Amino acid sequence: MRTFLGIASFGLVSFTSAALAQSTPSEFAELSFQALLDVDINEKDTEQSSPNRWSFAVQLKAAEFDGYKIDDSDVSLDDVLFSPGEEPRTSSNFPVVPTIIDQYAKIVQLGYQVNERLKLGIQVPFIHQETDHISVVPGYDHFVISSSGLGDIALSASYALEDNSEFSWWVTAGLSLPTGSIDEQGDTPRDAGDQQLPYTMQLGSGTYDIPVELSYQNKGEHTFTVTLSAMLRTGTNDRHYRLGNNYKLSGKYSFPLSQSTALFTGATLGYSESIHGQDDEITIGGNFPYPASITNPDLYGGEKVSVFGGVSFVPIDWLKVVADISKPVYQNLNGPQPQELWRAGLQFSVLY
Repeated sequence: MRTFLGIASFGLVSFTSAALAQSTPSEFAELSFQALLDVDINEKDTEQSSPNRWSFAVQLKAAEFDGYKIDDSDVSLDDVLFSPGEEPRTSSNFPVVPTIIDQYAKIVQLGYQVNERLKLGIQVPFIHQETDHISVVPGYDHFVISSSGLGDIALSASYALEDNSEFSWWVTAGLSLPTGSIDEQGDTPRDAGDQQLPYTMQLGSGTYDIPVELSYQNKGEHTFTVTLSAMLRTGTNDRHYRLGNNYKLSGKYSFPLSQSTALFTGATLGYSESIHGQDDEITIGGNFPYPASITNPDLYGGEKVSVFGGVSFVPIDWLKVVADISKPVYQNLNGPQPQELWRAGLQFSVLY
């Protein structure tokens, strides 16, 4: 995903696929400022008296994780699941193992262009996640946990360092507010009733975070965009941890099929840090305090290379529809860690 979403030219909003390691729901809802450099869907009236323009967009996202990796090697579920009486317990096997993680997000965005160089925006994500588990704990041999709700609301400001007929440079910075819950609970094998859920099930980061991005785009019939972005965490949340910083380099090539339709393709290289600190409420006592890999803050982060492609379509002059899908081609993860299978998105953008 996931990466932060910016405000596109004349307030339009677009998106690109993230290239992170295993993502928490809040990271999944982080989108890219790369939309700053996307071509306008259609200038409504170049002679209008006021340059101020609003935009509204809704994006639907989905991702699936299945299977495990340690570094860049695949690991079977049997290797990750601890089998009492058959093998010793180690720091790499666990009595509880998530099998399939499905993440979904609906992201509502509002953008405002102050002038030709400055654009402001706000995005509000709504997140849902479901995770299947297997376990050696009696009564929990197979169970599903879910969480849903508001994610972290983000504000952004984008400024054109240079924007001419041949190329443009944009710099964007924002502030992600800790509005998403980090106190989600569910019924786990750790104890009877509902308990605090792992990091992967929490809806926010719990900290004030700073997304930044620098983008370059050439202009012409065929468009190429290069983007360097980061999500920088600040402080520690109320549960004594903070998510790792995320960094991404992305390249995107767009070419038109017709006046209203264009295809695009590209690749992203992402690096994410492990979680700093620890939520002690999701651990257990003894020599092996982590009942599942997703409760160990060191088993987050890593490197990932993904390729993506998609199509943009303008059915009417005030509406743009964009669909994309991405798939990792290389993952080197701090594991054992669930690996990403794919991500997809569908977005509707309106200019008025």
